[in-house]
Amino acid sequence: MLRFPAMPLATLLLGASALAHAQTELVFGTTHDANSASFHYARDYLRQLCTESRLRCVLRSYPGRRSEALLAIGKLDGEVGRVKGYGLKHPDYARVEEPFNVVQTRIFTRTPVSISNWQSLTSFARTVSYKRGIFLYQQRLEQLLPKLQLHDVQSEDACLQVVLARRSEACVFDVGGLTSAAHPLLKQGYASASIEDLPLYIYLHKQHNDLAQPLTETARRLQARGIPAQLRRSYYELK
Repeated sequence: MLRFPAMPLATLLLGASALAHAQTELVFGTTHDANSASFHYARDYLRQLCTESRLRCVLRSYPGRRSEALLAIGKLDGEVGRVKGYGLKHPDYARVEEPFNVVQTRIFTRTPVSISNWQSLTSFARTVSYKRGIFLYQQRLEQLLPKLQLHDVQSEDACLQVVLARRSEACVFDVGGLTSAAHPLLKQGYASASIEDLPLYIYLHKQHNDLAQPLTETARRLQARGIPAQLRRSYYELK
């Protein structure tokens, strides 16, 4: 009798799932600006994750809440860069359980202010801006109402600009979400240390739920090989 080496179940599942999707390019959305470090990091991570999973994937940047809306109507196959709590809002989506990145959340102000947590905002600010479409930032800030007036803006770059233009007293921003053009703006004000480090995940439309477990196993292998750390060294540097 011929005997074949046993293969892990996740590998067999991945092979079957990849074969089913092999002829299709999977399109993922993200709210990260296409010129930001976070987008470049996510694009390269997704490319490696999919290549090792024998899938064809592409990442596209969408403004504000458009990425979420397109996924909801099935115009995207998944989203890259959502927090774990996003799954509570969309329980029918499958999550790749290994986080692919960790975002540092900082506060930008015109003058130096002592900031150690979200609640610190209420001690000096009345108006606070954040990037439109970042669900967790919206949640955290809404918990501080009515002490704060909130303004959502189109991008992290715009968030810094409204503070410098004195239209807002503080900006909540993702370090990696800034474009290179925004780095000079940082030098015109003050950025706090991270007030919350947020693990980010990849979510899949329900029609691709079968890919979640095998992609999780692939993501864990990438983590074990230090791929995310290599990408962070390549793309993240707060200047």
